[in-house]
Amino acid sequence: MSNNFFESLSQILRNKTDAKISRLILGWHASFILCDDGRYGVGFVPDSMKEPHTTRPIHTEALLSSSLQELAKLYVSPFPQEFAAASAACSVLVPFEKSGGLMLDEIMPCARGDKVAVLGYERDLLPFMLDWGWRIAVFDDRAAGRKNCFAQEEFSRGVQEAEWVWLSPEAIRDRWLLSTQGILREKKGCFLQGPGLPAIPEIFSRLGITHIVAPVGNDAAKIEAHISAGGSTWLCEALKWRVYARLYSQTADFLNEL
Repeated sequence: MSNNFFESLSQILRNKTDAKISRLILGWHASFILCDDGRYGVGFVPDSMKEPHTTRPIHTEALLSSSLQELAKLYVSPFPQEFAAASAACSVLVPFEKSGGLMLDEIMPCARGDKVAVLGYERDLLPFMLDWGWRIAVFDDRAAGRKNCFAQEEFSRGVQEAEWVWLSPEAIRDRWLLSTQGILREKKGCFLQGPGLPAIPEIFSRLGITHIVAPVGNDAAKIEAHISAGGSTWLCEALKWRVYARLYSQTADFLNEL
């Protein structure tokens, strides 16, 4: 399944318009790419508290000299620096429609009162989940011991007990998502959260993903400044979070088209 996922992604990306990179920024919480043709995108940066970020000069120079297509190929990489750059490149090559999807508050009541297993602790996101009335259990070693927070190694058990699942892009990087298709299909639904996700619902739905949560931007300069200063994508005024959903049915489309 892992090879099929990345092969399918690679085939789609190869048909997209390449470009030279004008700016590549790896912030504390997100990455940002600006292309010479004006396109831009936001990616996912793994938490440095979980995995120390280290760089080598020759490695960094290779990233800076890569084209958009070349960076996107690094989506298979488990290394934080490469994955952060690649995820931003993927969001440029296959962006989500700004007018598509639904606002978070429109769709999130779907899991109200249900148990939701959350992989990855995001301080800025948890208040939203509580407001939605979700009964959350967060699995992340950084937060283990706090209320409703457990060690990441217990996530497999948490998924079995939950009715819904919420995954961060970390689930792609550490390959958890690519080995759990059967488990996710047994749930009411599974959210995959960005940033740094390409707008290719069909390859994610094969893995059991029913909802993709992604930010869409309206001001490249403001987004770049926010990420450069170490800001969170959840607190950036120039980014609006949308929910894009696709059912398992071969004939179903995004919720906004139903």
